[in-house]
Amino acid sequence: MNDNIAIFGAVKEEIAGIKQAMNISDHIRLGKTSAWPGKWGKQNIILVRSGVGMQRAKDATLQIIDRFQPRVLISTGYAGAVQPGLNVGDLVIANTIIEEIKGQKHSPDSDWFDRAIGVPSPNGVKTIIGGLLTVDTVIHTSAIKHELGKKYGVQAVEMETSAIAKMAREKGVPLLSLRVISDRLDQELIDSSSFLGSDGEISTLKAGWYVLRHPGSIRNALSLRNQTQVATKIMTRFLSDLLCSA
Repeated sequence: MNDNIAIFGAVKEEIAGIKQAMNISDHIRLGKTSAWPGKWGKQNIILVRSGVGMQRAKDATLQIIDRFQPRVLISTGYAGAVQPGLNVGDLVIANTIIEEIKGQKHSPDSDWFDRAIGVPSPNGVKTIIGGLLTVDTVIHTSAIKHELGKKYGVQAVEMETSAIAKMAREKGVPLLSLRVISDRLDQELIDSSSFLGSDGEISTLKAGWYVLRHPGSIRNALSLRNQTQVATKIMTRFLSDLLCSA
């Protein structure tokens, strides 16, 4: 096992702040996965864009472990709140990761979890320790968020972490999961499932065409864009502080 820390995000927006902060030495394509080895401060980092969804996350994790043998995997990105009281920019440190389809549960590495909860929150940021639910489709209605929160007792929902956790456990690599809330429980979203391109990213062309056909969605789209930009900044700051203590 090498001294690399692998940081995973599904889409380019989630890792944009990290990518800008790093000193990147290369860009490696592993199938549909993109990886950027480099340095962030004193740490050797493998920054990974997996694409959206569990299958893409699983494939990316296996490829990164086989190629780089990292000492820890950190799953990051956005998540939707499924409990009241969570706001955009709140940081969720997962103590349990649940896969909705199979009901499997995963736990983070205890050492890295303790390290994460010991990092002071950035100014104005609320840190929540709780469960994370991985689903296989975009959750865009408030009603479904309410239902998932009650059924599973988790704090937030996303689409990749359980697959990363499963591969980490099978390969014996420590895992930490950090997510920033990008949309509140009561916030209705555009169903972006049809916007995904073959690279696992949100297709700007498809999204733009949708907005043109549904002018009323423009305000929603702009609000979410602003919220994800806030979330990206908070995640980048927290990870920077975490890695300084590693």
